Formats: sequence, C-alpha cells, structure tokens
Amino acid sequence: MSHPNTDAQTTPTFLDEAALQELTALLDETHPQVALAAFQSVDDSDAAVFLVMCSHLNSEPTGKALAAYAGKLFAQLPLNKQVSIAEKVTTTETVDSELAMQIWNKQITKIKEAIQKTTFLGEGTANLAKLLSYMDVTAQNELLKALGEKQPGVVDNVSERLFTFEDLGNLEDEAIKTILQVLDHPTLALALHNAPTAIHDRFFENMSASQAEAIEAETTRLTFEQTQIADTARHSVVSLVRNFAAKGLLKIG
Repeated sequence: MSHPNTDAQTTPTFLDEAALQELTALLDETHPQVALAAFQSVDDSDAAVFLVMCSHLNSEPTGKALAAYAGKLFAQLPLNKQVSIAEKVTTTETVDSELAMQIWNKQITKIKEAIQKTTFLGEGTANLAKLLSYMDVTAQNELLKALGEKQPGVVDNVSERLFTFEDLGNLEDEAIKTILQVLDHPTLALALHNAPTAIHDRFFENMSASQAEAIEAETTRLTFEQTQIADTARHSVVSLVRNFAAKGLLKIG
C-alpha cells in the first residue's frame, strides 16, 4: 500500500507572508511564559492543528522561525498535555480549511489577550542584579551565598551581571597588580585568550617583563581543547576579583 508523501505539505492559502510575519513578530515580542500560558487552555485538537501548520510552512525564513517557536512551545507544555496533543497529531492528517483559519486566528488572539493581561517586569536575574548593585560587595556575597544554596544557577547568572570580565578593563592599576600576585599563569593565559584588547592590554601593562614572558609562553602551549573552556577561566578571574573586593583588598566600583 502506498502512503501519501508527507513532504508534499503546502502552506495553507490563508497564511500569506504578511500573516506569517505578523505571528513571527508577535512571538518575538512575547515572553515565552506568556505564549505558553496562552496555549495551555487551547483544546488539544486545535493545538495539534496549529502546531502541525507551524511545522509545515514553506516560507523562508519565516516558516523555519515559526516551526522553531512551535517546537519550543510544545516542549514546554506539561507531559500529559504533550501526550494528548501527540495523539491528536498522529490521527489528524487533514482539516477543513475554514476551520484551520479559525484555529490559527484564535491562537493569535489568545496570545494578544495574554500580553494585554500581563505586566512585564523584565528578566528576573537582571532585576536582582540591579537591586544588589546598591549594596556593597560583602553584602552582595552574603546574600548570593544564601541564595546559592537554593538556586546556584541563578547566583552564577546574577554574579556575572554584577561584575563582568569586561569590567576588568575599568580596574585601577593597583587592583590589576593585586590580581596578578595570586592568579596562576595557566588560568590567566587561558582567560586572556582572545580577550578584548582593552583587557589584554590592562594586564600586560601592569606585568613585569618576566610575567609577560611567562604568560606569552603559557599561551603558546594552549591546546585547542583548553581554548574551548576560556569562559571558565574568565569566570574564575571574576570570582577572584569579587572575593578580593569583599575582603577590601581591591575596589571594583
């Protein structure tokens, strides 16, 4: 028995480029949790039709973008709803065109209504970092340590926002020299690998000739595998600076 060619799917006629771009722009501006909330109450049969339509759009690059949005949306749904929608997808191969258009428009309306009912406060970790910026480093570290026992991933994100590797370029000479006294050569060489020129120069202009020679030698020995974890070394440098600042050994702001 022959089976229909599923690759021969075509974009529904009512979904012209303008309609696709409208939904793409809407999703670009919508927080993922808002879109997810708008989708939670959708009938599973309608959800299956909407997701399948998104995954079979022929428009480039809009179609690919919407397919990716649909896939991410489906992945975030509760497992029981995923299973129910998956069952509908496997049994829904055709749909009335007018009904498909109604489902599409209804979902867009739901997303817009969810946006109107939502007050956006911004990214949580960015908001916390801004609040902490008014505290001294010691108080920041104490709070982050306590928070880290519950949400270590969040703490890393907030710490990086409070003081970044790029901020090293703003440190005073004495602060740079303090770091150089304790930072081992392999970590520094890796951290400075492909680092912004301003930061690279700030360190080298505060090194002795022998230190600079040692770092350059260490840099030439870096393997490809080591260079792939340069961000880890930079994170170590930033953590060291924050710890020293908390102890009053240098100033970062």
